Amino acid sequence: LHNHTQFSVLQSTISIAALVKAAAQQKMPAVAMTDHANLMGAFHFVRDILYHNKAAEAKNKAAVANGEEPTEVQMKPIVGCEFFVCEDHNNKSVKDNGYQIVLLAKTKKGYHNLAKMSSIAYTEGFYYVPRIDRKVIQEFKEDIIVLSGNLYGEIPNKILNIGENQAEEALIWWKNEFKEDFYIEVMRHNQEDENRVNASLISLARKHDVKIIATNNT
Repeated sequence: LHNHTQFSVLQSTISIAALVKAAAQQKMPAVAMTDHANLMGAFHFVRDILYHNKAAEAKNKAAVANGEEPTEVQMKPIVGCEFFVCEDHNNKSVKDNGYQIVLLAKTKKGYHNLAKMSSIAYTEGFYYVPRIDRKVIQEFKEDIIVLSGNLYGEIPNKILNIGENQAEEALIWWKNEFKEDFYIEVMRHNQEDENRVNASLISLARKHDVKIIATNNT
């Protein structure tokens, strides 16, 4: 649910074909692509998964025809984007790279909203990095799922660097905006700071009845 590809420059070297192949080998029913602020790989990603599904269907049919159990899994492509969410994307007097928040499209409409936000990030918000802010997210939030992000996400970052009360306020804002479509993201790389953050994230998620998902920021 949190994967960077070769389209996240300086962040990842994963080719989309390799990502799809690895997910297929692990029999995963779905895999997400969440590049930094852009959707440039979306076409290749969805196309490669559709090709995989077509091949998987043919193999399963052949297996059934031979009296064998079908073993290939159909996979769902989840198109997403990890945005830099700053205080004010129009303010270029202060360097503010913002927090890194993962947004996933639920539907075609959600995908279009991701594309609009990505365009705004590059055409209006670019200052060191392509940025958006909460107002942009509120305008284009329809059919979007939000994950709280890695240690650079707003809630984990505030737990680490500002305070748990401020982190809780942020969690409440995201939950109010996205309701059931907001998830707390937990990663385990056995880093000391991450272990501390995870304990707080889990207790805040339970307190506010927010679902928890496990991810790996690849």
